[in-house]
Amino acid sequence: MLNQQLQFKLARIPKKPGVYLWKNKYDQIIYVGKAKNLFNRTHQYFSNAHNDKTSLLVNHIADVDFIVVNNEIEALILEANLIHKHHPKYNILLKDGSGYPYILLTNETHPRLLYTRDYKKIKGKYYGPFATSKSNRYDTYNLLLKLFPLRKCNYIPKTKCLYYDIGQCFGPCIRPIDQKSYQPVLQEIDNFFKGKPASIIQRLTHLEKQAANDLNFEEAKRNLDLITQIKTVSKEMSLNQNVSLHSTDNEDIIGYHIKDNLMAIVIFSYVGGKLLTKQQQIVEIYANYEEILIEYLLQYYYQTFNLPKRCYLNLKRSSLTQLTHVVKLQFIQPLTGKHKTILQNAAHNAKNFMETNYLVYKRHQAQTTQAFNELRKILNIDNLSLINVFDISNLFSDDRVGAMITLEEGSFNKNLYRKFIIKDLENNSDYAAMYEMIKRQYTKVITEHTLLLPNLIIVDGGLAQIHAATKALSELKLDKIIPVIGLAKDQHHKTHRIVFPNRPQILLDSQTPIYMFLLNLQEEVHRYAINFFRQRFKSSTFKSMLHEIPGLGEKSINKLLTHYENIANIKKASFHELSQYVKEDIAKLIKEKLK
Repeated sequence: MLNQQLQFKLARIPKKPGVYLWKNKYDQIIYVGKAKNLFNRTHQYFSNAHNDKTSLLVNHIADVDFIVVNNEIEALILEANLIHKHHPKYNILLKDGSGYPYILLTNETHPRLLYTRDYKKIKGKYYGPFATSKSNRYDTYNLLLKLFPLRKCNYIPKTKCLYYDIGQCFGPCIRPIDQKSYQPVLQEIDNFFKGKPASIIQRLTHLEKQAANDLNFEEAKRNLDLITQIKTVSKEMSLNQNVSLHSTDNEDIIGYHIKDNLMAIVIFSYVGGKLLTKQQQIVEIYANYEEILIEYLLQYYYQTFNLPKRCYLNLKRSSLTQLTHVVKLQFIQPLTGKHKTILQNAAHNAKNFMETNYLVYKRHQAQTTQAFNELRKILNIDNLSLINVFDISNLFSDDRVGAMITLEEGSFNKNLYRKFIIKDLENNSDYAAMYEMIKRQYTKVITEHTLLLPNLIIVDGGLAQIHAATKALSELKLDKIIPVIGLAKDQHHKTHRIVFPNRPQILLDSQTPIYMFLLNLQEEVHRYAINFFRQRFKSSTFKSMLHEIPGLGEKSINKLLTHYENIANIKKASFHELSQYVKEDIAKLIKEKLK
């Protein structure tokens, strides 16, 4: 049933090209679309039969905004910009990290090899991009670090390091290095990426035999292992390049396959005529499939560092013209020849990808529905359309933060996520932090009237956290309205049971859908809390303390934090464990500082 405001706006939308923005009851943009005729396109949502996904979108529409432009090209550009800005829930979101990595040979006086997803030509020579789905290119990077004696440190120190002692660095820290000394190494790196590792293998074979003759069998084995790795990587790279084009330009070939309300998209990327990478993703269809495909390609090429010269795919000519104009690269429909053959192969790959992932997607969907129904039954709650989940993260209890995630209609709604900096510094307990979070969140909901109250609150923890939440709700007179449960862990820190404020706990079987559903909620809220904590930690007192340690730089501090998550875990780590991430003398200073 359309509300009066929405009916009023829909009746007055002009029959002109533009962009429409669907909003939900929270006044959040949930979908951005373009149209040649705004009036006709927006009314189609409420007049035609839809699949389940589109019906779900329509059920959440409470308001609409629109922007009129001069033509379809302007609408397409505006749509791409608005999607990139707002990340609406029902528009396509590319997979995290979908940008391909490169290996960078820096143009510094003493060059380095870096593994990066940033593409800035001024920094040096880039090799790639590299696919990461079936082949771990980080292993290739580590192999290169062993093969070529370039410096590994970010800043040249005043003393030599282990890499110099084992022959993996020229040692610019202790002796002058002529630029000519680097040339043979740089040429070998070039040959390696051109699929010509013969000179490298020949050099290592000579070193292996020499070490064996000197009875240095450990060194001989190390060189033999490197030869084996090089051959494995070279074979893998050649397999990726067994389909080639006569063109030396960079080109993408795009295939897709549709099944029910899902579309699989595969992009073959050719660099210098050689097939180098394959990007693939399944997306949900909430509108016309061609609109979805265009939207996907706009986002994909928006974040691509090194655009190809041409893209080949099957779409009507007007859509190809629009994409060419907006993305600033040529989109072509191949009719004959090798490009047409490879396009068919890409479409076949998309079909295979769909077939191998379709059942997994449907099974996940069914398990989520089953888990939802089981949770409703356990709690005796019919409506679980809105769930809030809370967690706490802290640093020695000094820099305590909290987080709330929201599950709406069974899906995470990141627009409703919230972060909390705990203000009560005198009472450093988890109880006090949870009480403060709940009190602040729902005081705001009550006073501002901008959000709805949840049907359920889940806290990461046991009775202490539950009692803190119910106390805050009681003071707001919400304890009889919003039920609270806790997810408690066992002695091995694994999710173990559902805890209630006034009834027996329920043990969870790790093989059941409800366990996986609740575990997913826990992991999401924990991830969100930890990420916020890390952001806060960058400017925390403890990080300042680590900055005081001579020789411990920003990257090393972030590396330690990424692995250990907080200072408490760093303090617990042994000297030898820390030495895996920093130099031994630095590890010793850290242990002394944290005493």
